[in-house]
Amino acid sequence: MFFIASKILYWLIMPINMIVLLLLASLVVKQSKAKKLLRYAGIGLLLFFSNPLIARWTMNLWEPDAVPYNALSSDYDWGIVLAGITEPNRPPFDRVHFNKGADRIIHAIEMYKLGKVKKILVSGGSGILTFEGKKESHALRDFALLCGVKPEDVQIEDQSRNTHENALFSQKALGNQTHCILFTSAFHTKRAASCFEKTGMPVDIFPTDYYGGPLQATPDDLLIPKLYSLQLWSILIKEWVGLVTYKIVGYI
Repeated sequence: MFFIASKILYWLIMPINMIVLLLLASLVVKQSKAKKLLRYAGIGLLLFFSNPLIARWTMNLWEPDAVPYNALSSDYDWGIVLAGITEPNRPPFDRVHFNKGADRIIHAIEMYKLGKVKKILVSGGSGILTFEGKKESHALRDFALLCGVKPEDVQIEDQSRNTHENALFSQKALGNQTHCILFTSAFHTKRAASCFEKTGMPVDIFPTDYYGGPLQATPDDLLIPKLYSLQLWSILIKEWVGLVTYKIVGYI
């Protein structure tokens, strides 16, 4: 039930959905003052959420600093890679269709090759709401093998459907005594780290695939709306609501 409710809530609070609902409401209501207020609210939110400079600045504040490989203090028994980085149900099925989060598995493999990670655990089942779907962890394991990771050095956990279960099932698979580093997206590190901490499993965090970037106060970024800015806000708002929801239900 929580899984379904969270998907519905995420849909309702996405910026583009809020904007569309406000504008549609302005067409439906008959009271002229309310109609005007709803219209202005929709247009105002559209201009705010589509501004590139505001979106990138907010994302920069949220994402932690990158960790250089040479700054890692020691080697790790396990590198835990959180799934959610491919399109597992997109044909043809003879390849892995990565999205931007591919850095999670790529950086884990790089650290394995550098000898900083001894083994890799890929955690992730199906995050599809309406059907089970294909499980990413199997495809990511095959990709790691293709990149030269030894079969005995890569394992999968394919039952988790969210970050809470990633942490819970990874802890059950590895226990609390291993020295682990967690690979996940930079925007997701706070929630992921809190979930693993809740299980009693200590992990270091390795942020990947950053969405923020340099701020340039050019006319282009200041004045021209961009669809990409709406995407950044959707990612941030979803993550913030996830943190609050996880705190309420006791996952963190």
